[in-house]
Amino acid sequence: MNESSNTYELIEKYCLDLMDEQEQAYFESDMQANPALKKAVEEYRLLLQTFDHAQNSEFIHRSLDSLHLHSRTQTEKVFTQLRLHVNKYWRTASVAASVAFLASILTFVAARSVYKKDTHTQYLKLRNEINTIKKNQADIASEVDHVKKSTEVPDEPSKYSGTGFALSQNGYLVTNLHVIEGYDKIFVFTQDNVGHQGEVVVTDEVNDLAILRIKDQNFTFPSRVPYSVRKANLSLAQRVYTLGYPKSDIVYSEGYISSITGFEGDSSQYQLELPSVPGISGSPIIDETGNVVGIVSGKQSLSEGITYAVRSKALLNLIKDLPMDFAKNEINNNLLKGQTRANQVKNIQPFVCVVKVYN
Repeated sequence: MNESSNTYELIEKYCLDLMDEQEQAYFESDMQANPALKKAVEEYRLLLQTFDHAQNSEFIHRSLDSLHLHSRTQTEKVFTQLRLHVNKYWRTASVAASVAFLASILTFVAARSVYKKDTHTQYLKLRNEINTIKKNQADIASEVDHVKKSTEVPDEPSKYSGTGFALSQNGYLVTNLHVIEGYDKIFVFTQDNVGHQGEVVVTDEVNDLAILRIKDQNFTFPSRVPYSVRKANLSLAQRVYTLGYPKSDIVYSEGYISSITGFEGDSSQYQLELPSVPGISGSPIIDETGNVVGIVSGKQSLSEGITYAVRSKALLNLIKDLPMDFAKNEINNNLLKGQTRANQVKNIQPFVCVVKVYN
């Protein structure tokens, strides 16, 4: 009885246009999937047209509920009456009408149960869709907020640019001190060309190094850095390569150790036979197994092929002065060993950035 009353209340509410838009759309969807429910709505509308609803709605409810309550108990009586009609007269017409009437009643009773199950299923589906929409909206809002924080780059051209490379997933990276010295507005452009404001954490004037941190606390590189930073003593003629930004696109260069000392015999540097142009300062020097063994610091002005690189030992000493949130173990694990050169470069690219400074 209560289940029937609830169904009729929904039908009445729909027929009287008392549902809100969402509830109405939901109910109409149920009617499309449930012919018995649709038929009940049509019959109810017909009753409303016949009776004054304000005075007779209770009578209508009571009549329909009574019909449902007694439908099963009266089934046997219906069949008895059918047999009397069949034996008496109008055999074909009576049987057809009676069977149609009985089928209508049984269909409506069965449909009520299906309607309830369908309603629950549709509710769960709708709730899941709403939750998905909410999550997508939250993700979009977070992304918008992230972009707002990340793209406040000055409109004017940068005063100087160089290259930097990541030391940790949470936004620490290293470049040359001469790239950023004297400028407060420092921006790091990641592989997706999004600018992130950076700040200087520690510097080494002697070795021309500066470690930066991206200010956005929510920033992370795609994964942990795949290369390690190793204190290595390279041999003469050992092959090395680098990735940097002398232009808008990243550029790969390879060469070899042409001297185990740098400018004027500086033992803290290597001399490389490797192309060097403006913008390459701060690029990593990588050996054949994927270890960072130095940082490009300058070139000999008289020769395009001679480049100087600070040894990685100076960088490792500077890292000791970083705050506690720097994950020192990240630069100890080499994930590139055994890979082809092409795969090494592909995995390193997301961690090599453009560093630009502005007034």
